[in-house]
Amino acid sequence: MKPIISVFGLLILVACDPGNHEKENYPNANLLTDVEWIQENLHRNDLRIIDMRSEGFEGGHIPGAVNIKGANVLVDNDHAVTNFLVPPLLFEKMMGDYGIGNEHTVVIYDDGNGLHASRLFYALELYGHDDVKILNGGFSAWKEQDGEISTSRPNNELAIFRANTKKILVCDIAYIQQNIGNDHVILYDARSRDEYEGNDNRAEHGGHIPGAVHLEWSESIQNEDVPYFKTAVELQELLGEKGITPDKEIIPYCQSNVRGAHVYYTLRLMGYDKVRPYEGSWSEYGNTEGVPIQN
Repeated sequence: MKPIISVFGLLILVACDPGNHEKENYPNANLLTDVEWIQENLHRNDLRIIDMRSEGFEGGHIPGAVNIKGANVLVDNDHAVTNFLVPPLLFEKMMGDYGIGNEHTVVIYDDGNGLHASRLFYALELYGHDDVKILNGGFSAWKEQDGEISTSRPNNELAIFRANTKKILVCDIAYIQQNIGNDHVILYDARSRDEYEGNDNRAEHGGHIPGAVHLEWSESIQNEDVPYFKTAVELQELLGEKGITPDKEIIPYCQSNVRGAHVYYTLRLMGYDKVRPYEGSWSEYGNTEGVPIQN
């Protein structure tokens, strides 16, 4: 028991030290990076830095970054479900045009809370890229730690990206219906409490999928000037209180799988390996007649 107690005690010490945002020992810590790591690796030819901010890029960004102006850029406007992710062939072209190839290490950042960065993170993992990181605290952390800021226009070199869809990460409405009431599956509603209870209705029907656990996506972020992720100890406590444990398959959803993608990233960071976001989310489920709804 002594080694276990020692490790737990170390985590508590790290969690209590506000200066250890970037040094927290998450189970999949390789998915989260910090300002220091980027500064040390800016010279790498295989590094691609993606700025997911919808505005502010021209006024200053991390040197060498290219700008994808928010999660809406990744939307398939021809899909019947609002804000559905672009299909693989279109995603291939988009990534290639932004200079992202399968061989590159990709670092993504946004203003700081990781919401837009997580959407691209999920898309890249869904389509087979396995070397993707998010900057903890985003551009807010970069500025706080006096990172070099560039206003130069990036040189977008074309690359080749080949999608290899991981079907284990795909969840449709039929799969949802099959697993309502399944004790081995956790439906994770990442929306606000008002949305979950049907008081803030953004579809034909309000409420939530029967049996879904509610934990708003933003609970994983510290409420500070720089929105770092909470520590591993804090995140595991949050998840554990809701019964969201690694032995279950977790299906996050929100309105359009942007907040759900943030949950996907958080769970991946915490070492959960059975996470399958519902891409259609409430945009699909709440506009489908005849499905069971709870509020």
